[in-house]
Amino acid sequence: MRNLFVAALLGFKQDGSGRLRKIGSGERGASLIAVMALTTAVLLIGAALFIFGTAEHDLVTYQAEEAKAFYLAEAGIQRTKAYLTAKMNGTPPQYPASGSFTSEALGHGEYTTTFRSAGGMGSTFTKYDVVSIGQVNGVKSEIHVTIGKETFAKYLWFTNQSNFFRWFTSNDNLDGLVHCNNWIRINGDPWFGDKVTTTRDRILMFPWSRPTFEKGYEVSVDRIPVPNRNKLRTDLRGAAQSGGLLLGNLIGAQARYEIVLARNGANGFLSYRSYRRQGHHYVHSSWVDVNLTTLNGLVWAEETVWLEGTLDGRLTIGSEGNICIRDDVLYLDSTPGSGPNPGCDDMLGLVSRGNIIVSRTTPNDNDCEIHAAMIALQSSFEVEDPAVGSPRGDLIVYGSITQSHWGRVCVFEIAGWIVHGYSRQYHYDTRMQSEAPPFYPETGCYLITRWTEVLPSV
Repeated sequence: MRNLFVAALLGFKQDGSGRLRKIGSGERGASLIAVMALTTAVLLIGAALFIFGTAEHDLVTYQAEEAKAFYLAEAGIQRTKAYLTAKMNGTPPQYPASGSFTSEALGHGEYTTTFRSAGGMGSTFTKYDVVSIGQVNGVKSEIHVTIGKETFAKYLWFTNQSNFFRWFTSNDNLDGLVHCNNWIRINGDPWFGDKVTTTRDRILMFPWSRPTFEKGYEVSVDRIPVPNRNKLRTDLRGAAQSGGLLLGNLIGAQARYEIVLARNGANGFLSYRSYRRQGHHYVHSSWVDVNLTTLNGLVWAEETVWLEGTLDGRLTIGSEGNICIRDDVLYLDSTPGSGPNPGCDDMLGLVSRGNIIVSRTTPNDNDCEIHAAMIALQSSFEVEDPAVGSPRGDLIVYGSITQSHWGRVCVFEIAGWIVHGYSRQYHYDTRMQSEAPPFYPETGCYLITRWTEVLPSV
């Protein structure tokens, strides 16, 4: 082929017998045009390949630098979280109104991060808006986040201690984060809709168990410390004295406060009365009605609390003793059995220095539903007389459960089927990823509640 091309340039072509002969003048002109066209096409293709190759190289370089800039912006976010966490956990705690880290060099680039207070819920739930820009060789990546104090309402089920007699069983369903600072035990086929974590090196289960972990599980994680009971009492009692409702000490070992939310249909109100010893007998006081809008969001009782009713508003109820659930505790803007409705702004926290107990009452003999974030610091979230009577249906929770010890809610047979007590139907209130009831106990960390990447114009 190369010889024919050279021959054509010299004015010859191959005839039918394969011999070369002289090309006429007309044929010579056409051949030269064809050769020039072919040469031009080859040159254009080569140039295009060179341009495409250069552009591809530039694109790959830009993408690599853009990725580096993105991680630099993320580094700025983490630096800000660590700084604000250290300030929050200092003595005394500090909450800067604003601040920045400017042109901080890292790797082959730098980041600039600014933050400002965005307020929050009550005096104990501070949020910050953070803007972080990473830059490498003029290529930038910008991230906007909102961070807020992380509370124990982050977990659907959090337990500090467990023992051999506490197990997840068949018909148990939990759709939020589950964590235990000790052993997690399984007998049967429970369903976990979110990640499960334990500080131990494995999850204990019987050979016939077939649990479902929709988002997996992780073992040997770091221990998460629980709040200090005494400090929590001091903080909440003080807040109740300063704009909340403080229910003081009563006489008698059986003394208590009975609290009904929306008693007699009075939405937005809390009603309470005391039960105390008077001489040789116990007597009830008259009912007192309190408009929730007159409170700072906190009620603290120095005695055990009996609770039931429907909440319209945001409230945390704390007790020096136990909190006993006597009947359903629901949000006004909710659907029984389905939890808070979209847009619901009701939110309840229950904080006990003792136990949170689902009482064995006639209403609770056929299911019990609770809408609340709950924390029991001395012992457990548990059921009264869990080994007595017929199965009581479902214990339905929309919110969060934190307990010092794994409380007992049922008795089951060897295969995991309930014979006494309740099946667990625990559902996470996703609003608590970015919010919490007023004055609810914190983990001592900040949590990213909103994340947005601002794409650059190209």
